[in-house]
Amino acid sequence: MINDDEKSVGILFLSILDSKSTIEECIKKSGLTADKISTLISIPKFNKYFEKETNKELHITCKIDWICEEIGNQIKISDSESQILKETIDDKFLKHVTKYWEENGRIKRDFEIKNLSEWIISEYVFLSGFAMWFREKEKDNGTDLSSLLSSATGESVEASASIEFDQDRLRLVSEIPTQILEKIMNINPAGKIAYRSLDMAVMKAMSEGNPELAKKMKNETVRNKRSWWKFW
Repeated sequence: MINDDEKSVGILFLSILDSKSTIEECIKKSGLTADKISTLISIPKFNKYFEKETNKELHITCKIDWICEEIGNQIKISDSESQILKETIDDKFLKHVTKYWEENGRIKRDFEIKNLSEWIISEYVFLSGFAMWFREKEKDNGTDLSSLLSSATGESVEASASIEFDQDRLRLVSEIPTQILEKIMNINPAGKIAYRSLDMAVMKAMSEGNPELAKKMKNETVRNKRSWWKFW
């Protein structure tokens, strides 16, 4: 259950993510009251999200260094790997959410089902699963499907294809080294689900256009008494 403060802090963070805002500007962008905003930025556990600057008036900016720290708390990485991850997040995060989380001119998420941290970490986990799939199968500017088809049919098969996918979306994790990416993918089941969903989508498309392939896949499933597409 996401409490009211968690919902509100998510709304405030995303609404002012790309700017330095006064309280009045925060009210206009987030729809929250001045009292609510003042309360949120004063709660110690939310200090990691906001930087407060006071000159003639209070200005609030969002911090994103906590994202690297949050991921680092869930996987084992070295200090040098953590620095690479931090630099990638600093460079890619804002561009990504501005493009993919924008709705009617505003960056939004549904904070009824996940809090701010859960949404952001899940995005990294999910896209890491997709990115790992392409990295493992990337070959000569195409996608090598040989191991996937061989596993599904029980035969040695050589195959490659050009897979249509929004590669721009993967820019969020494109500069994260593979050894770190794999760890992020395994933080929770979303990464494996993303990875396996590409397997399933590709094989479904190929089997629908090739009855002989579909028959071989079915026979292999019967022989092993286990579907090739099990998530784990």
